[in-house]
Amino acid sequence: MKQLKKSIPLLIISILMVFSFTNCSENEKLEDGGLRIGWAIEDITPDGPVSLRGQYYERISTYVQSPLKVTACAIESMDENGNKEQAIMVSVDLVNIPRALQDSLRISIKEQIPDFDIRKLFLNATHTHSAPNPDFNSNPDALFKKLLSDKLSKVVVTAWNNRKPAGISRGLGYAVVGHNRRVQYANGTAEMYGATDREDFIGMEGASDPGVDMLFCWDLNKDLTGIIMNVSCPAQVTEAKYFVSADYWSEVRKHVHKKYAKDVYVLAQIGAAGDLSPRDLPRAYKAGEPNMWDIPGIVEIGGRLAQVIDAAYPEAMNIIQTSPIFKHTVNDVGLPTRKVSEEEYNKALKLVSEIRSREPEDENSPNTAWNRFLEEMHENEKTMEYGPWDNKESDYGIVKINERILDIYATQDKHPYYHTELHIIRLGDVAIASNPFELYVDYGFSIKGRSKANQTFVVQLSGDQGDYLPTARGISGGQYSALVSRVGPKGGQMLVDTTVSLINHMWEK
Repeated sequence: MKQLKKSIPLLIISILMVFSFTNCSENEKLEDGGLRIGWAIEDITPDGPVSLRGQYYERISTYVQSPLKVTACAIESMDENGNKEQAIMVSVDLVNIPRALQDSLRISIKEQIPDFDIRKLFLNATHTHSAPNPDFNSNPDALFKKLLSDKLSKVVVTAWNNRKPAGISRGLGYAVVGHNRRVQYANGTAEMYGATDREDFIGMEGASDPGVDMLFCWDLNKDLTGIIMNVSCPAQVTEAKYFVSADYWSEVRKHVHKKYAKDVYVLAQIGAAGDLSPRDLPRAYKAGEPNMWDIPGIVEIGGRLAQVIDAAYPEAMNIIQTSPIFKHTVNDVGLPTRKVSEEEYNKALKLVSEIRSREPEDENSPNTAWNRFLEEMHENEKTMEYGPWDNKESDYGIVKINERILDIYATQDKHPYYHTELHIIRLGDVAIASNPFELYVDYGFSIKGRSKANQTFVVQLSGDQGDYLPTARGISGGQYSALVSRVGPKGGQMLVDTTVSLINHMWEK
């Protein structure tokens, strides 16, 4: 008994020592390794009703469901020889990034931050269909154009000026967000959002990618400053609604601000997801999933991604690097454009000619292909709980697709290559690779599988208004999301090979 009494104080002291050591370890400041990271965010929500981009038909917004944001992450490092490396990545809640938008931004910041190489800035879109038109070449709303330009310049300059000593750590989680949206039938054809209750439905054309790649950013006090988050699914739960929305990213931001701090940022990136959407088409909501065409869907997906962040956070906090290898290359590439064959051209011409021959002379007639398309769509909005409400297999949909094929055929000899810019970044064990396309998920898998990086963030819709980039399987299946592309499987393979080569070169000793 006496021995036990003597042991108790020693046990208490031991526990206190362990607690003290652990507490000091957690609060111990990180050493400055030369890495600098700065963040900023700006609101680009339009004031009043605007035309929303992303569908065949016009939608005028009636209210703001969630604000649209532009988020910038500025990164710089200097090695022992004084060599600098730089990058500014900007995530924008828009449907795409026109090349003119990125070019004009680079010009506007050149004098404001003269110590930054403007070529090492790139934008990426979250691909929300609930935002105004960003295309400067097609006369978007003048007020929104000015708002967007001003806020982009401000967010980039602010992020650059906010650079502070920092550390990074990577994280990987899994969440069901994107599903393949190309429904395949027994005759070899495929349809985007096709019916799955047909007798000839045989499965989905491609895979989906549930991986969620994260790069946590910290200050030297081990306080979280931001997360670069890559999800292979466009922000398109609300793609056909009549309100402004950042879609599921708004829920992710809310969670991060509530759980961690209001000044913790989320740089949203969409991975390879040209053939993906937030909808589980074979189950068709029969199992009780929230409506992935409306607000309950964005709340659900936001919650799934919040769980991924929270699960990865503790481990990420224990593996922070303050002097990671940092490299950034900007590469101009010319990808071979897709060639429309004579057979494809003749088939498209026949379809367009036949439908056009039935068009009334009066373009305002309710019997035109366009007006029949609109009438059917508006009727579906009234009677159908779930989308899509527009019919891309209607006469108007068929004409729109096949006229694009005719346009590609007419110009393909003049434009044998699609010229674009690729950014490849190494940050420690992580590679970040940009591309301008709605890239089919299989290309993303190919890049990730062949990459020497421990984690590879494929960032689509970056720096240019790229089309879908379908696989050979997609071209064979046909329909809208495969046949309207300027670049096809040959260019897609070249994109993969070039990206992998550039990534792996950064891992060579």
